[in-house]
Amino acid sequence: MQRPALALVAMLLVAACGGGTAPAPAPAPVPAPVAPAPTEPPVPVEPPAPAAPARAPLPRAVTRRSWSALDSAPQRIPVFVATTRRQVSSDRPGQRWGTDDADTVGFAVAQVNLPSYRARREGELPRVPTTRDNALRYRPDSLQDTYVTQAQPASPATWTALVRRALAETQSRSVLVFVHGYNVSFEDALVRVAQLTADLDFDGVPVLFTWPSQGSLSGYVRDQQNARNSGYHFARFLRDVVPGLEADRVSVVGHSMGSEVVARGIVRLAGDTVAPVLAQLVLAAPDLDVRLFRREVLPLVPARAKRLTLYASDDDEALRASAVLNGVWRLGLGGDSLVVQPEFDTIDASRVKGDALQHTLFGNPSLIADLQALLAGDVPPTNRRLLELKRPDGRIFWRFRGGR
Repeated sequence: MQRPALALVAMLLVAACGGGTAPAPAPAPVPAPVAPAPTEPPVPVEPPAPAAPARAPLPRAVTRRSWSALDSAPQRIPVFVATTRRQVSSDRPGQRWGTDDADTVGFAVAQVNLPSYRARREGELPRVPTTRDNALRYRPDSLQDTYVTQAQPASPATWTALVRRALAETQSRSVLVFVHGYNVSFEDALVRVAQLTADLDFDGVPVLFTWPSQGSLSGYVRDQQNARNSGYHFARFLRDVVPGLEADRVSVVGHSMGSEVVARGIVRLAGDTVAPVLAQLVLAAPDLDVRLFRREVLPLVPARAKRLTLYASDDDEALRASAVLNGVWRLGLGGDSLVVQPEFDTIDASRVKGDALQHTLFGNPSLIADLQALLAGDVPPTNRRLLELKRPDGRIFWRFRGGR
């Protein structure tokens, strides 16, 4: 009976060490069926927005506007006015805006009578003589006198609409803004703009920005203060009004102390993206501190104008007096200190004959022809009737050819 007992013990040991057959595993539980997650409705895809309709081309004339009718008969030149002068009461249209500062921009529409080229030469401005312009009477003659025939105030909206209508009658859709200088009355400024419009044969709309000059030699200091104050309003005019005109190109000509207005306006527009980039910026005989120009104005010009042109002269007696009075060199003076820099075109106009002080050159046919090529055709100085010169430092400037 001993062997069966030993066999039984051995079988128990093997089972304890896992050597036996494991019991069959219990069947895995069957997972309960899971209901499918509810599907969200598809997000509707918006159809693409219809493309904005193509903007209709702005109206323009088929042929360019010309003032050739002046060859045989007088003409009335329309001039659009933006002004910081205070309006006054007067029977004479040319005296309805005075010398006080309104400290805001007002608007007007004017007309100027120009006699034909049979009665005047290019650049000349025959005015009403004192025999017909005195305290007793005012009798201009349309055949031989240059004078203001109309000057009426206009609201900003009306003024803008009238300028846009006038632009539609031109081929170029160009606006030329003229800013006059020191010792210039409202009437004198209007007459000058009309003369330039006709003599340039300008295919566009002339705009006069006139500030409250005293119109007298003794008013220099007050003129200078008013010009500086008007720079703020000139900047607002360029930013708030000019874009609404929808002109294809806008150019600005600043003369004498008018360059102070333009310069301070440019400084005010630093960083602005609303005011238009000027096609041409012209500073003619600028009565402007050359330090201010180099430090504050010139760095901003590339963002404000495609081309800057400086007309300067060594013979400008008015600017020489200004340099003595201010104690600072003026930008429009020529000679050894002529301002020449690669960022702009310097034109030495010392050979161009002007008024008695050699300060106003807009009556000279050579200057008018050069301005015409610049403003109408964007012609660079290399392709105009100018002599190219080089300074010892390698900088290039240009000078009018021949005599005066």
